[in-house]
Amino acid sequence: MEITEAVKAKDNLLEIEVVNLWPNRLIGDAALPPEKRITRTNIAFDQKTPLLPSGLLGPVCIMRVVASA
Repeated sequence: MEITEAVKAKDNLLEIEVVNLWPNRLIGDAALPPEKRITRTNIAFDQKTPLLPSGLLGPVCIMRVVASA
């Protein structure tokens, strides 16, 4: 993502929010007692179901590009 217009010369703060997939949340909840679960669904997931790849799935590069004149 190009952020050149949003950054200053110093004191920048970059926040990246990473989210999970819905099936992974359901699989995680399957391991909890019903009263501690975050989700409610009629879809049954076993807590042994493998999680799907989710979130930040690769390297993150922060690059400084200097334009040539």
